[in-house]
Formats: sequence, structure tokens, C-alpha cells
Amino acid sequence: MKPEIMLLHGMFVGAESWEACGTSLQKNWPVYAPELPILDVPCKQVGLTSLVDYIKCTLDDKEIDRIVLAGNSLGGHVALKVALAHPERVAGLVLVGSSGLFHRTNQLAPHRPSREWVRVKMKEVFFDEVHVTESLVGKVHETLSSPLQMRKVVRMAGSAKRDNVRDELSNLSCPVMLIWGADDQITPLEMAFEFKKRLPHAEMELIEQCGHAPNIERPQEVATIMGRFLNGQCSSQSANGGNGARALNG
Repeated sequence: MKPEIMLLHGMFVGAESWEACGTSLQKNWPVYAPELPILDVPCKQVGLTSLVDYIKCTLDDKEIDRIVLAGNSLGGHVALKVALAHPERVAGLVLVGSSGLFHRTNQLAPHRPSREWVRVKMKEVFFDEVHVTESLVGKVHETLSSPLQMRKVVRMAGSAKRDNVRDELSNLSCPVMLIWGADDQITPLEMAFEFKKRLPHAEMELIEQCGHAPNIERPQEVATIMGRFLNGQCSSQSANGGNGARALNG
């Protein structure tokens, strides 16, 4: 039985960050790409725990018994936490520039961040600056300009920083694919190699001339790597009593 796949996005982007990759995968596998309520909950609820609970509830609501979770950046961290908390529900993991180990912390945003400040910071995410669009800069700038949303960003970043999964990784028994941009400045290559060392069932693929978000910069390469992984390691791991194919953004 073909595994179902859930694609999890990072902090300042949404499900659209997986659109090109997910569309390619959807030709052969059921794919679901939810909008994570990262900052869309009361401030006291912001954190990894609420996101893990959200994924668990989503799987229950969709009657998905087992899933392959793929996550970029914070989304990868969430995928790891779900797999650790609910191993019986996770048939495999695809970690794409995932947080969860120590990684570089950007300086705090100024009290009133300018669009130019945001633009400079976003350029650090990508190898190719063409992905630093006015739309993305505007979205991040709007978030950081809101005092309430800024508090939530700080709270979420603090939750992720405090939650280092290094000592828990040996507990994971599901197959894992690590996909990393060779030029990732946010979760640099040493993090990928540490994940590989500590995960007992991990494979790793590096994508040259690519930054922190390979699913945005090189979606077809990510889809190809995931396809091999899904056909190989994950096919025998999946058993699902759900209701068939899922809408990519449903």
C-alpha cells in the first residue's frame, strides 16, 4: 500500500512552500499539506507542543493510521516530535533542513524592523536570491511589525531552541531521509551530519547550490529523492485504514 504523506512548512512560510514538490509527489502518492497554526493561536499556546497536538488531531480527524511526515526547518522539528511522541503513527520521516539540534540563532529583530532589514535576513535563507520575493518580504515584515505577532515569534523560537532532540534520536525506529542544501546557512551541514550519525535508520542526500529551503529552491530534486525513499524504505512501513487520497491543501 502506498504511504500517505504530510508536508510540514516552516515559520514564515505556509503550505505553498511545498506546492511544487507536493504537486509532483501527488501524481503517485496521496499528499496532504496543512497550514500549521504556528502563530495563529493565543500567545500562551505558541510552541512545539501545540503543533504536535495539532498534527495528532489532524491524523485522527482524517482517519490516517500511519503517515510519512516531511518537514522543512521548524516543520521538520515538528515531524520529529510527532514521531517521538506517537511512533505508531509515523511510517517514515523526511527532514529537510530541519531544526531540532543546535543551530545558528539570528539576531533579534529591531523594535521596528524595516523591509530592507527583513530582505537582508531572508537572503540568508536561500542560495538564489530570486526566491526573496517582494511578497515574501512583505509577509515577514508584516508579521515582525506586529507587537503581538513578534511576541509569538520569540516564543516559538524559544520553544524550538529549548527543545533539543539530540538525546532522543536513538529512540526513533522509522526510516529517515535527510535532505539538505549544501549551502544552508541556518541549519548548516554539520547539523545534517549529526542527524545522520544519531539516527539509526537515516539516509542523506545533499543538494548543491541550495540553501535552507530545498523544497522551495529545488522542489523537483526534493520530489525525486522523496520518491526513491517512498518506493524503497517507506512502502513496507505503511499501513493505513484511511479513506484514500487527500487533497494537497485540503
